[in-house]
Amino acid sequence: MGFLSRFFPRQEAQSQAPPQTGYKTFTEYAPSFTTWDGTLYEQLLTRTAVERFAVACSSLKPEVVGSQTTKPKVRAFFDSQPNRYQTWPTFLKRVATLYDADTTAYVVAEVDQDLNVVGLHTVKPLYVDVCEYRGEPWAIFHLKTGTMVIEWRYVCVLTRFQYESDFFGGGNMPLDPTLALMDAQRQAEELAVKNGARIRFIGQVTSMTHEDDLRKKRDRFAEDNLGPNNRSGLMVYDTTFNKIEQVKEDRFTLDPEEMTRIENNVFDYFGINRKILQNNFSEDEWNAYYEGRIEPFAVMLSEGLTSILYTQNERRRGNRVMFSSSRLQYASNSTKRAIVSDMVDRGLMTLNEGREILQLSPVEGGDVRLVRGEFYQVDENGNVIVQSGGVPELANDTDTANEEAQDAVQ
Repeated sequence: MGFLSRFFPRQEAQSQAPPQTGYKTFTEYAPSFTTWDGTLYEQLLTRTAVERFAVACSSLKPEVVGSQTTKPKVRAFFDSQPNRYQTWPTFLKRVATLYDADTTAYVVAEVDQDLNVVGLHTVKPLYVDVCEYRGEPWAIFHLKTGTMVIEWRYVCVLTRFQYESDFFGGGNMPLDPTLALMDAQRQAEELAVKNGARIRFIGQVTSMTHEDDLRKKRDRFAEDNLGPNNRSGLMVYDTTFNKIEQVKEDRFTLDPEEMTRIENNVFDYFGINRKILQNNFSEDEWNAYYEGRIEPFAVMLSEGLTSILYTQNERRRGNRVMFSSSRLQYASNSTKRAIVSDMVDRGLMTLNEGREILQLSPVEGGDVRLVRGEFYQVDENGNVIVQSGGVPELANDTDTANEEAQDAVQ
């Protein structure tokens, strides 16, 4: 355990107290998960698809919504970094990579001696068992360095293809035939290149020649005709050899239609296309990818972490975790300006939020909303502070200002 035991000090004491026989399978079929040991992350195209998804997810913005006094330690590491070893972009990229490559990703809570959650960590086990102890489910992570037992309520599980198991993803077996074709193509091309570089001519021996003499003549033929000493370009050989023919490289390759079909299988499987992979997409193409892949992952991670960081009562009071991203980061400048113009003067976003879309730094006093009145400046609670053109009494009498603002709007 060592390094990992610091993540979850409580489970060490509890897992040592009861014997291993004190655990039993949580359901009839003993749910377990094994990391898929295939070549998905070793193939160029599939690794690129996973990496592009992970990079996009790494730009998600972590936020804590709710009371400032509820779980201040949770808010503290959300405002800084999830653990002492990773930043938020690194953490999110790791989770997204495991989610896409293994179809199951785990995030476990780190707690201090007082059982306060103080961080989050990713775990990549060899396999996992879910067992029951004293009426509660527990996760047993079998790692390369040992075994870690954690209460299930401290484990966030993100899955793809969840069908057979209530806990884990279904694996990448449907992609195996496509991966096999990709690997066969790679090996065939590699072998063809090696053979083409090794054997370039074939010659027929016309007489009985001793093996040692034949080897010497062959080496002499190669040195005189194929080496740098042959500056004339003319090939000569004695009567020992006959019918010297150049080997035509006939490498095995899949036809373009078959290669397109293989690529489309990968694109369909990961919900991506070549333009996204090569960062050559339009606004609409990026929005489609965001809504189809990034946003569902952000929602799943938000709900999963909320469930392990807050109790049911705390969630009912509005405390939750959110991961958001601005799809407008890839929009054109004209689109950004139009959106900021429409949203800011209607009070749907603050001045600093508009500046963020335009990739400008926030300014002091910019966390205010402007509502056309024409114009009213209001605070976070919707109370009018100043009307454009200058109405000083509005700033001194909030109630009167609100009434006048409503009358003006009507």
